[in-house]
Amino acid sequence: MIIYLLFGFILFTACEDDKNESEDVVDTGDTTDQVDSTDTTDDEPTAIETPTSYAFDSRFNEGESSVKYTGQVVRNLLLNDIKVLTSRLSSEGASALTVEDLTNLYNYDDLLDLTSQTSTDPAPLEAKYSSISTGKNLIGKIDDEVVYGFDKTADELMTDWFAIVAEKSAEASNLESNLAFTSDDGLDLSQMINKTLLGAVPYSQGTSNYLGSLEDDGNAEASSEGGNYTEMEHHWDESFGYFGAAVDYNFYTDDEIKSPGYKDSNEDGSIDFISEYNHGISKNAAKRDIGAASGTVDFTKTIMDAYLEGRTLIHNQADISEILAQRDIIVNTWEKVIAATVIHYINDSAADMAALYPADSTAGPLSPLVADLNKHWGEMRGFTIALQYNDFALISDADLEEVSLAMGTSPVYPEDGYTEFYAYHGALLSTIRNTFQEAYGFSDEDVAGW
Repeated sequence: MIIYLLFGFILFTACEDDKNESEDVVDTGDTTDQVDSTDTTDDEPTAIETPTSYAFDSRFNEGESSVKYTGQVVRNLLLNDIKVLTSRLSSEGASALTVEDLTNLYNYDDLLDLTSQTSTDPAPLEAKYSSISTGKNLIGKIDDEVVYGFDKTADELMTDWFAIVAEKSAEASNLESNLAFTSDDGLDLSQMINKTLLGAVPYSQGTSNYLGSLEDDGNAEASSEGGNYTEMEHHWDESFGYFGAAVDYNFYTDDEIKSPGYKDSNEDGSIDFISEYNHGISKNAAKRDIGAASGTVDFTKTIMDAYLEGRTLIHNQADISEILAQRDIIVNTWEKVIAATVIHYINDSAADMAALYPADSTAGPLSPLVADLNKHWGEMRGFTIALQYNDFALISDADLEEVSLAMGTSPVYPEDGYTEFYAYHGALLSTIRNTFQEAYGFSDEDVAGW
């Protein structure tokens, strides 16, 4: 019941969430230049204890929430909905996608007035993007770093890959199969698009952007006239929004986060995408917890506890060193989740390859038996791309570039020759996987189990 009551304190409204563009944040780095708060009391705010769910009252306006990250929720939905559209191409009764279908989500404009493709049971509280937040899209937040091996930015890759999906799905014979989203060289573009975007938008924004300059954020005054939160509080919340966890994430089991990924926690007969749904990478954290054979890995609780503790320290205006310690836990553990997921798909890809050659020694990128390899390889490579987008990365740029180039830009198939095929298979399970294990200190047991 305590959890349900906490939901009532969370009042989310639309916001422009770029820390360099927000109309409700005076981004000077100097708190003396910020707009005066409308504190309702002359007394210093009372320190709070760390809550069990992500709910924080305003220090400036009694009875108001200080939490707002609706823009991040919309972007997580847009990203997931692109995946929903591409995945449907392999389903019975599938229809072709156009470039416009995909760019309408990637470049989303509120004038389109679209409803999210993400479904829940019970139904979502607010299914239209604009009912959650306005003025949000993916292209405006995508990182512009050049992707190792592909020598293009993520945005340029989206342009290329959307066009291939449109071309392939336009061929009627490809529909209702993975061929509707598979490139001629075997890239499962449903996976590549999704995982690259997960890195270049939520991961980049949630780590490097919003947690990247906390030392310069104001935390003494409200960030706007009559505002409910400080600049630092808001940036921390926006990072949490990109991680995508439900506010009561710690009250889910890992299996519940994995599937269905949501709960009607306040029992109002609907699912609130803002507070009751686990988006994106927050689900991967649970999947890797489940697959960790050592029993010592708890990515979900480690990340959520750090978000709760850090936000409490910010509310209590603690020393910046204490806040940054929680920041470091978040950005490092978030990275470990993605790295562990890469290892998971290295293992899957290697297993697919081991079974493929004996079954069809002439198989190529579009052969009937390679769908699983293409899928798992696309997830492996896409999540490896995602690792590029964290300024606090534990893995060195040199090591990440080396393994990215070793993975290549498409799978290796039996038709490439016995020697090349098994050399690549061996590299996945040795030098490539070992580089990730050493960078993150993963145990042999967990690496094998993932």
